[in-house]
Amino acid sequence: MGRKRVYKSTLTNVTVRIESEFITAIKLYSQAVGKSQTQIMREFLISAIQAIPDHQKQAMEVIAKCRASN
Repeated sequence: MGRKRVYKSTLTNVTVRIESEFITAIKLYSQAVGKSQTQIMREFLISAIQAIPDHQKQAMEVIAKCRASN
């Protein structure tokens, strides 16, 4: 018998609460571009995080470590 492959997902579920006007905009955009609302939100979140400059990410890590130690 072959070995079972263990697949470990790198995805994490996230719950986001946003105003209804933005939901309407996302629905319209998803219809216009032919993508799911989930895919649009995923792309938006990824691009927003990638837009954070490295020096700011480093500062956030320091702040998070300080808060965790208190």
